[in-house]
Amino acid sequence: MRPYFPIRDGAAARAYEQTVLREQADVERAVMEAGEAIAAALDADFREWRPWPEAPRILVLAGKGLNAADAIVASAGLARRHPGLQVVVARSHPAAADHPLLTAALERLRGLLGERLKVLEAGEPLPSMPVEVVIDGLYGLNFRPPLAEADRQRFKEVEALPWPPLRVAIDLPSGVGETVDPGAFVADFTYLVGVAKRPAFATAARAHVGRLRFLPLEIFAGDDAMTPERLVHPRAYVTWNRLRPAQADKRQFGHGLIVAGSLSMPGAAAMATAACLEAGAGLVTTFAPKEVVTALAGSLPEAMWRLVPINNEGGVAVEAVPMAAELARRGGAMLIGPGLPVDRATRFTVSRLVREIHLPIVLDASALFPEILPAVMTRPASAGPVVLTPHAGEWERLTGGMDPGLSPEAALKAFSLKYRVTVLLKGVPSLVASEGALYFLPAGGPVLARGGSGDILAGMLLALLAQDARHPLEAVCAAVTWHGAAADSLAREKGQVAVRTTALLSHLSTVLRAVPCHKANT
Repeated sequence: MRPYFPIRDGAAARAYEQTVLREQADVERAVMEAGEAIAAALDADFREWRPWPEAPRILVLAGKGLNAADAIVASAGLARRHPGLQVVVARSHPAAADHPLLTAALERLRGLLGERLKVLEAGEPLPSMPVEVVIDGLYGLNFRPPLAEADRQRFKEVEALPWPPLRVAIDLPSGVGETVDPGAFVADFTYLVGVAKRPAFATAARAHVGRLRFLPLEIFAGDDAMTPERLVHPRAYVTWNRLRPAQADKRQFGHGLIVAGSLSMPGAAAMATAACLEAGAGLVTTFAPKEVVTALAGSLPEAMWRLVPINNEGGVAVEAVPMAAELARRGGAMLIGPGLPVDRATRFTVSRLVREIHLPIVLDASALFPEILPAVMTRPASAGPVVLTPHAGEWERLTGGMDPGLSPEAALKAFSLKYRVTVLLKGVPSLVASEGALYFLPAGGPVLARGGSGDILAGMLLALLAQDARHPLEAVCAAVTWHGAAADSLAREKGQVAVRTTALLSHLSTVLRAVPCHKANT
């Protein structure tokens, strides 16, 4: 499966599209592929909010070009899924200016919907009825500042609709380009179609882009350029869905060693352990204080538990180091950090573990502090890779001394190169720095914005590294996209609000088995 896509600036993206879409038939194929992909994504994403009503209403803000054609084709795809669908198309230009493919798509939609299609000419006010979805198909990559006043007013009309709709943009929210107009369309989801455009990832655009979905298209499948910034395939995890050997033994699937939990945070150890088990590790051993083990062992009987001495803060004491080192000699990978206290004694213990345990290591949560970096640097190359998984606050704690003149992306790459580590900076989107390249992972969503989701991700990553530590970047990308896909599945079933973090675990199998590997290339 193709794991990454090049991220190009606006000019390079336009030039690449022109090299692929040379013939009218190619352009028509791209519009049909894009529209169908948008329809499928929007149909699923809407369910994170609520079930589709029997007669949903969609408002399309239509420019004169291919983005509007994509939106119209997507509307037709949704109409086939929801027979009562009604569509209002609000033009920004006279019909005579429409691209021929837009004209043809509108005619097909009219034939499908009949009176359930209403077209508003440029300047006509929006109807006062509520709509479920607004699709921005005005400009996309073709935006040139400044935003027209008529478009600015149209966006204000959208914001004033009586029932707040789900707002989606195609490729880029109108008003977002190399610069961002303050009046740009504000999307809940942006569907980045076929080619990854750099403006969609700009920090200044995030408030307008909302959640970014990359939709690969078959027509662009030959794009193998290797740019310094790359987008990870949204289904990078499916390569882990493979038949295991008939004569398999549990030791073939890795041993995950976990140092986690404390008297005040036992749940972190539970979630990391459960996730490591759920993600396919053959064996899991968790080192934790007696009180933590007593509370958790019965609910996670598949794991092995090692009682360790505690320090004054209720965390793992340094006497646990030789215990872990003895077991580590049998191989596997180690996760350190979830639920540990952030105190001097624990930092000393963690530093000793990093120096003395020569296994692939994941450092998460409380294991991320500046004093750990000398220990990381002293590890021999043969000890295996080190992966750091900070969120924004932990990254700040870890790197307070980084050059303030560097951009966040440059700082991440510089840190990764300096300390010879793979760094996953969790966020929206998540970023991975590895060997001088930067990878973007717009996976998951607000359902993950609750305590414990990072512990589950860390346990999943440990399971993948324990099974195969030769390619830590691939393991990180698989874990993050798998975690994000499970979050999407959970949100589509239960919504984003009334759920628990541990409900993610039951969706790991669901999403892993949903897409055959040979069908995941686009």
